[in-house]
Amino acid sequence: MPGGKAKTRTQHETSEAPIGSERPQLEERVLDYFHRNSHAMDSVGGVARFWVGENHGLVERCLVDLHGRGLLQKRTIAGTDFYSLQQSRPAADSQAQACGRILIVDDDPSIRSFMMGALSEEGHSVAVAENGVRAIEMFHADPFDLVVTDLWMPGRSGIDVLQAVKNHRPSTEVIVITAHADLEVAIEALHHGAYDLLTKPLDDIQLLYRAVERALQKQRLSMDNFLLVDTVQTRNLELKETVARLAAVNEIGKATTGLLELQEIYDTVVRMVAQHLKVRRVSVLVAEPDSDTMSLVAAVGIAEHEALNQRMRVGEGIAGRVAATQSPLLVTDIEKTELRELRSGGRYTTPSFIATPLSVSSPMHYQRERVGVINASDKHSGDPFNEQDLEFLSTLSSQVAVAIEHARLVSDMEDGYLAVLVSLIQAAEDARPETRGHSRRVTELATAMAEAMELPDSRVRLLKRAAALHEVGRLSTPTADGAGTTPNAFMATERILAPIASLREVRELVLHAADGFDDSGSVFGAGRIGTPLESRILAVCEEFVRRTSGTDRDPEKQRQALETLRNQAGHKHDPQIVAALGQLLEQGEVR
Repeated sequence: MPGGKAKTRTQHETSEAPIGSERPQLEERVLDYFHRNSHAMDSVGGVARFWVGENHGLVERCLVDLHGRGLLQKRTIAGTDFYSLQQSRPAADSQAQACGRILIVDDDPSIRSFMMGALSEEGHSVAVAENGVRAIEMFHADPFDLVVTDLWMPGRSGIDVLQAVKNHRPSTEVIVITAHADLEVAIEALHHGAYDLLTKPLDDIQLLYRAVERALQKQRLSMDNFLLVDTVQTRNLELKETVARLAAVNEIGKATTGLLELQEIYDTVVRMVAQHLKVRRVSVLVAEPDSDTMSLVAAVGIAEHEALNQRMRVGEGIAGRVAATQSPLLVTDIEKTELRELRSGGRYTTPSFIATPLSVSSPMHYQRERVGVINASDKHSGDPFNEQDLEFLSTLSSQVAVAIEHARLVSDMEDGYLAVLVSLIQAAEDARPETRGHSRRVTELATAMAEAMELPDSRVRLLKRAAALHEVGRLSTPTADGAGTTPNAFMATERILAPIASLREVRELVLHAADGFDDSGSVFGAGRIGTPLESRILAVCEEFVRRTSGTDRDPEKQRQALETLRNQAGHKHDPQIVAALGQLLEQGEVR
């Protein structure tokens, strides 16, 4: 879609403009491509779409102008104009375009002079060699379009010249001339690839002209076919790469869209970008809510001590500029741009990198909302990044930004739902003095025990949620004062928490808290095994708080509750957790 491409191109151009880096002129970029690919032959559409990313009409006018100035040569194949780097001096007119560079090899000076004069008059560029050794040296130094060689010469024969030419450049045609033609000679010459065999003396010069003309036509067709096949192969590789990139975008999009945990999204993105771009370093910086500061949330190839607590203000540094301008950035060599002054540490294997903004549309404000920035650098190959790399990362960034915003919205909705549930639980508990602050105390005690037992932070946060919500089932199934949670209450907990997918683990912890330590007496029936450690902590804390309920924190009541738990250790409760609770009480950590 030309329109879409133009839009992407505009973004790429504006990405570097604010930072003071001028993009090269179209003509320079076109010539740079052909100089880097000196044997390439490309159509207008190919150059426009794959190499310079510009409007088809602009590229066509540029190519026509470069061809008119003799910097590029043009060949029309099957109705399509193909351009390539001018390898030799451009022809002066249409007749000269049919001429070629010819090497004449003969040990007879008079024959060399005769054929050189005859072919030069036809407009050909002619060089001569007096023997086979000299001819092979000249051809290796600068290959010719056609070689006309005598068969029998001192030293290297015409067959030797023919073989050397075909080994070095198979597209060059060779005409063999001999005064002793016979069937065996003809067969041998044709077997080694000779185009034609002429006999001396050349009584009819037209025979030479026609043989040379046909040989040059065949040579040009061979070159056209070779270039065309090479172009098709190049396009096939580009097409395969494009399809692979599209598949990668689709794969990463599906992988991130189904995730609701933000850290999972960040880790998935950096891992898959590093894999598909084949780079050593990838990082994601995300803007903090209602702030102009971005934090590094995930990275590949960056040492932990470098990444720890790394923050950047929007507008500062390279990534900060990208976030401020909301435009992607491609740098092929940072040392040649003003950006080298903005580097904020870190060693790079290559001076090339790309960075794209993470942003989503905000219909309410008719603008794009800043989410963050993705950076990629240090290709394994050492090559600089190109337009296709930037387009891939820009397309991917749009999907990732949407996935991040979706996860944030889901998280906000769940937080709101949780806040309502917690408020309802607190209101229900505050209605009776004996239950007032029950869930809050269970949460505080469970957190203290989890930290004392050195559980990972992620598991501590999970336990805190489970403790805050463990009484949610009583909202619909009130129990008698002092009674434990009944099976009906646990089933109500299942129904109330089920709508929130991210609370699946919390729900399991709450439900497993009803399991006995020896797996007997479970509300789910005997034989249920594998009760999580967090559930065992929650069960001990809930019973302790329930047995010590009331406004007063009576040490005697706490001692009796602990004694009861110790008697139940090994049957209903985990002995290790009961012991940990005893240590907290002795240290005065329990209020």
